[in-house]
Amino acid sequence: MHKKPRNALWWGTLTLTGAALASRGLGLIYRMLLARFLGSEGLGFFQMIFPLYVALVTLSVAGTPVAVSQILAEGKAPARHLMRVATAVVLATSLPLVFLVAVGRRPLALVLYHDPRFEPWLLVLAPALVAVALSSVIRGYFIGRQDLRYPAASQVLEQLVRVLIVFWLLDRVHPLGAAYAPLIAVGLIPLGELVSLGLLAYGYWQTKPPPAPTPAPPKLARTVLRLSLPVTASRLMASLFGVIEASLIPERLVHSGLSPADAVSYFGQLTGMALPLILFPTALTVSLSTNLIPAIAAALHDRPRVHQYIVDAMKATALLTIPVTFVLLSLGLPLDDLLFHATVPQAVFLPLVVGGFFLYFDIALAGVLRGLGRTDIPLWNDLFASGFEILLIWGWAGRPGQGYQAVAVAVAAGFIASAGLNLWHVIRLTQVRIPWFQVLGKPIVAAFPLLLVLPAWQSWAGTVWHNRALSLLSSVVLAGLGYLVTLYVTGTRPNRLV
Repeated sequence: MHKKPRNALWWGTLTLTGAALASRGLGLIYRMLLARFLGSEGLGFFQMIFPLYVALVTLSVAGTPVAVSQILAEGKAPARHLMRVATAVVLATSLPLVFLVAVGRRPLALVLYHDPRFEPWLLVLAPALVAVALSSVIRGYFIGRQDLRYPAASQVLEQLVRVLIVFWLLDRVHPLGAAYAPLIAVGLIPLGELVSLGLLAYGYWQTKPPPAPTPAPPKLARTVLRLSLPVTASRLMASLFGVIEASLIPERLVHSGLSPADAVSYFGQLTGMALPLILFPTALTVSLSTNLIPAIAAALHDRPRVHQYIVDAMKATALLTIPVTFVLLSLGLPLDDLLFHATVPQAVFLPLVVGGFFLYFDIALAGVLRGLGRTDIPLWNDLFASGFEILLIWGWAGRPGQGYQAVAVAVAAGFIASAGLNLWHVIRLTQVRIPWFQVLGKPIVAAFPLLLVLPAWQSWAGTVWHNRALSLLSSVVLAGLGYLVTLYVTGTRPNRLV
């Protein structure tokens, strides 16, 4: 009876996951190009302004994708009326923000970063806020309909445009002066958002819903705001904590004995080189979380079905992220060095890998809570975890000789705390019994040999091919094939993995 909804959930998830993997792959190439052209310090400056941009985007979007997708999934309002109301909401928030950023760019640059070089970057970023806000409404419409073609395509196209342009432009701009390169990189953000908006708008025009036969329910705008404000607050708090970290981490590292330039360079390595590789598997969990919201919202009165969605989500997350985590433990440092020419200490990289494993589950669990209508819970959990992380950074990262490792451990501890809190709330609200031995057992048994085989293979391949890229690629391919074989031996078929 529920085969069709479940197939819709997994087909939508696979569509978004494929697009997200392509987008993340392009994103890694984009970061690699930025790292090589900007250097660690230039990338550090770029990463310092990015959390502020995310905070502004969060305010301009106002949580509308979640609200629109949930209202459509529950059939509480005609689609056309809902789109008009949601568009009015995001324009009412994004247009004033663009004006405020454009007018107040100099005070923002001086107060937040103590550097007037950030002023033109803020001006260039401002137009992106309207494009992102409008895209969010259309994206929520497609997610609510569980039609993921255009959101997936726009995600890939946005990154592809940035990669192609940065590859062509930065190589030519860089000789004119290093100061121009970050400005060009920042300018690619609104350009990519405009390209994404264009494709989404075309998709909406092609699939535009017919005129509503019934009037919009009263207080529809209030319903949109009620569902979106907790999500907005959650993401805004996370973004604000990102802004705090962008200011606090370099300051505490300087206090630990590093020079200001070295502190900014480390921040660039951490957020622009190490974390992008570790966050690559979130392509699955973000896609899964996005699709779980309307799927669980539509099944609220069918508890067995909700339980099945939760268990399947945990199994899918484990099957695909456990081997990735083992590969990162074995090959993460040489891969990071190959992609970004970064020398990240093992004491920094390994805690991030462990914390990232918990983050993968945390994202899926947050989607479950939002689908249950409890968008407030991830807000408070994120708030607690981020506060805990900031306290660790403040109290530990300033100690002489301990700054590097302290920051990495603090970030990992924040991931772990958030995942634990979200899991506790999911179990308490749904009374679901997650068979953790089944969820984690077979993937761990199947992936564990990778920790033993990959270092030996890497050593042998390096002596045979004398090419680091080729030996690493062969190691990753070997890991994937070996994992599928051991899954088969332990009783999990590849089609079940899909």
